[in-house]
Amino acid sequence: MKVSMARFFIVLLFALAGCSGEDQQPPRTPAPKVVQPIKPSTADIEKPTTTVAEEKKPQTEDKAPMEKPAAVVDKPTADPTPPAEEKKIASERKDKDELRIYTVKKGDTLSSIAARSDVLNDPLKWAILLRLNRDKLGEWPAGEDLPDRELPQGTKIKVMTAREAKASFKKESGSLWVVNVLSATTNAEIVPPAATLVKQGYPVYIVRARVKGKDYMRLRVGFFKNKNEADEVGKKIKEQLNFKDSWSTKADKEEHEEVAWLFKSIEKH
Repeated sequence: MKVSMARFFIVLLFALAGCSGEDQQPPRTPAPKVVQPIKPSTADIEKPTTTVAEEKKPQTEDKAPMEKPAAVVDKPTADPTPPAEEKKIASERKDKDELRIYTVKKGDTLSSIAARSDVLNDPLKWAILLRLNRDKLGEWPAGEDLPDRELPQGTKIKVMTAREAKASFKKESGSLWVVNVLSATTNAEIVPPAATLVKQGYPVYIVRARVKGKDYMRLRVGFFKNKNEADEVGKKIKEQLNFKDSWSTKADKEEHEEVAWLFKSIEKH
């Protein structure tokens, strides 16, 4: 009986132990919770508080400091130029504009420069350029090749600006008398006396003429108000050049207008 009870208790203990092993399971570890940060909406963002004093301050962007402008030093102002003086200055400036300096290039001659469209537009007006530059060219030999003699390269000579000179020239009536020194058909006849008279300061010019189907060059000195003045100058020229065929005559208006403005411009300078 004791043995049976002992077996009963042993079986019961094993049964109880098996039941408790099935019912008891190892404790489960809870899964970790994922915490996601909640982004506040723009409406929920708290704006920084500003004081009344800060609200009154102007809102300025952070900029690099700008250099302050240098203080302007008041310069003494010159006295205003009187109207009469302004006119005089303007007139002198205009006179200077009629002349300009030309730098001689290789191959240039008096006649080729005079023939330029931006100078005198006529090779026969070489005598005008010679008179204008007597200080530099006055010692040149007065040979027949003078107009076509090559000038020293780099020489600076004064030339007439025809357009400005004509614009400033006021037409005059009654000053049409000239001395016709010589009429010739070749440079050999006309160039030497023309150069001689230029060097002596006479207002010399050369024009073309066609007489009875033949072309001439006329060496003339002008202009004079009347025949008496022309005769007096003509007499001196005859004595200097030992010419007998010089005479006084009246130039036509076209010739006067073509040449007179040149002499007026030269006289200003």
